Amino acid sequence: MRWTEAFIPTLREVPQDAEIRSHQLLLRAGFIRKLSSGIYTFLPLGLRVLRKIERIIREEMDRSGAMEVLMPALQPKELWEAGPRWDAAKNVMFAVNPAGSTPHHHFELVLGPTHEEVITSLVAGNINSYRQLPRTFYQIQTKFRDEIRPRFGLLRAKEFIMKDGYSFDLDDAGADESYDKMHQTYQRIFDRCGLKYRIVEADTGVMGGSRSQEFQVPCEAGESDVVYIESGGYAASIEKAVSKPKSRAKSGPPGKLEKFATPGVKTIEDLEKTPYGVASSDQVKTLVYWCDSKLYLFLLRGDHPLNEVKVGQLGFSELRAASDAEIAAALGAHVGSLGGAGVTPRSHPKIAGVIADEALKDQEGMTTGANEDGFHLRGVSLKRDIAVTRWADLRLAQAGEKAPNSDEELKVERAIEVGHVFKLGTKYSQKLGANVLDENGKSRPCVMGCYGIGVTRTLQAIAEQGADKDGMVWPEALAPFAVLLQLLETKDEEAIRAAEGLYSELRDAGVEVLYDDRDERAGVKFKDGDLLGIPFQVRIGKSFKEGKLFEVKIRKTGKAHQVKPSELRKFLHSPPP
Repeated sequence: MRWTEAFIPTLREVPQDAEIRSHQLLLRAGFIRKLSSGIYTFLPLGLRVLRKIERIIREEMDRSGAMEVLMPALQPKELWEAGPRWDAAKNVMFAVNPAGSTPHHHFELVLGPTHEEVITSLVAGNINSYRQLPRTFYQIQTKFRDEIRPRFGLLRAKEFIMKDGYSFDLDDAGADESYDKMHQTYQRIFDRCGLKYRIVEADTGVMGGSRSQEFQVPCEAGESDVVYIESGGYAASIEKAVSKPKSRAKSGPPGKLEKFATPGVKTIEDLEKTPYGVASSDQVKTLVYWCDSKLYLFLLRGDHPLNEVKVGQLGFSELRAASDAEIAAALGAHVGSLGGAGVTPRSHPKIAGVIADEALKDQEGMTTGANEDGFHLRGVSLKRDIAVTRWADLRLAQAGEKAPNSDEELKVERAIEVGHVFKLGTKYSQKLGANVLDENGKSRPCVMGCYGIGVTRTLQAIAEQGADKDGMVWPEALAPFAVLLQLLETKDEEAIRAAEGLYSELRDAGVEVLYDDRDERAGVKFKDGDLLGIPFQVRIGKSFKEGKLFEVKIRKTGKAHQVKPSELRKFLHSPPP
């Protein structure tokens, strides 16, 4: 392709609304353009990269034995209502009404953020015997999600492209085999995409299921926090991670429960200050939440943050923090003076229970609120003074704590989630009637798995991870072109003939080449070349004019080499490190 015939609208300035490097570079290099908040057009270069990622995905999914289908983005609302997650998912879905409808028109269609309901209904209507299992289907399809605050370009968009796959098995053993096969397939996909990634244990969230892992690309611009140890023996999403908490600096004696005045104390930090001097690790933090329409107290050590995802894993479907007014009505005190000591269903009938973090078990000499504004209790014994109705892991794991399976310290890094695999179980098949007859003629729900790759997210993750100060650096397998041919001596007839000849030669040999034939200064071409990130820049300029040599810059290393025209193809095939 000739640059003068292509559409590559590069930008010199960084767009104001582009917050992270990869978003800025994709816009500046003319790979994408923003149509509206969270909605993007792929321009020719960006589309070439996107199609190459899709090709790798298709090749590896087909290799795994999965079968490609294409399901509709437009889906009946009643199908979602019949499924298991309508209430949890409806707030992020787009409802579709006719353009001329009135405000009172009742929508009947939605735009799908995923396709579990659609594929399950397809299987329910077409597979009825164990002899037809196992089956794995996949598609590469546009998805829609009503993001309240789209940001970071393709990383959090309202419209995006995903590869979603779904496996159906007769039993758990078969489902585990399908899961493991997809796990291996994803590794091959991301390896071929040139990504450095971590596989981490993850929460199943609204998808449900019993087993889940994410493929996370370490990156400062990422929106996920990943907890890991250097040896590789443990990695989990921050929502899923568990750890061994650091011990308290000192553990006080059981002592006598004593109330003392704490005027103006509202936070853990306030109680740490003089004249009180109570370390955060010696305090019991009390949080109040509505869980399925009932009020619960959640107790943690003062230096431990609550992990709301873990609260959701206790079996509650709805969760929200209580307001200060609701708290005062239930406990007789306001935030800053709350505690669990003496709280029982009889003494505080509006409180359904007290759930405490496991790190508080058997702790003595603690300090907590007295449920009286401006007062706290010291000498608190969890076992003696607080009627805990349930113990659970409620903490958010933190850097510096010990891993659950070793004495290594945990580290936390930001990352971009590019893939997620779930073992769903029978959550969807039971609801939507995807049943088969087993070898004994008994009807059984299919055991399902689902497997997602954010295709457009993967593209931007690759751009983010590989970029340098000058622009993007694409891996050879995904670059929009393999070679950028730069004619620098635009007035020299011999140089023009050499460039035209090389352009034809490379094209005839099947090499993807972008020929920068613009009548521009060399500096402009160098800047644009680095910005685009094409692996090889072949320059026909001063070196050719003086010594009949091509200058070949390897974008990844930044090194330039003098290469004889007769040896160029060999150089491109086996470049020096």
